[in-house]
Amino acid sequence: MQNTASSASAAAAFPSTLAVSGLPGWLSVGDAIVHPAHGVGEFAGVDADEFDGTRLEFLRLFFAERRLTLRVPLAKAQRNGLRRPMAPETLARVMEVLGAAPRSTRTIWARRAVELAAKVNSGDPLIVAEVLRDLGRNAGRPDQPTGERVLFEQALDRLAGEIAALERIPRGEAAARILDRLQQRRAAS
Repeated sequence: MQNTASSASAAAAFPSTLAVSGLPGWLSVGDAIVHPAHGVGEFAGVDADEFDGTRLEFLRLFFAERRLTLRVPLAKAQRNGLRRPMAPETLARVMEVLGAAPRSTRTIWARRAVELAAKVNSGDPLIVAEVLRDLGRNAGRPDQPTGERVLFEQALDRLAGEIAALERIPRGEAAARILDRLQQRRAAS
């Protein structure tokens, strides 16, 4: 791998705002971006590298909680599932899903765990809310199976990150809102 541009010339080569196929509006450094498998990150700029004589441009995303920098090819941003954080209307639907009765299933845990992990990694906030709703009935119980707890925490982290980005609140506060909604549902039933 050979970097074709120094950091000073790279900053001059790319504008501070950028239109990306599949993402509405302009993308500016510091904007929140959702990656389906990593959650909410921050757009940190554009890099260019040359591989076998072909110049490729990459979106650079930074995920502060994980101290992870991810580079996604600019041409494949939409195919990789990058998107803006959910809209306020979607948040209202997410809260409705969290308040609904959990779906029970008789599927064996191994198969169910694979399905739930795929739902968490889908990046769709409504589907992640369904996972939280379905696993939330055992949340906080000392006898909750480890696999359920891990999936519940992953889903909670993803959804809390989106709510925090949308409402510009700390992630912990967003997680508390989600847990309060789940608790309200349990208290009502």
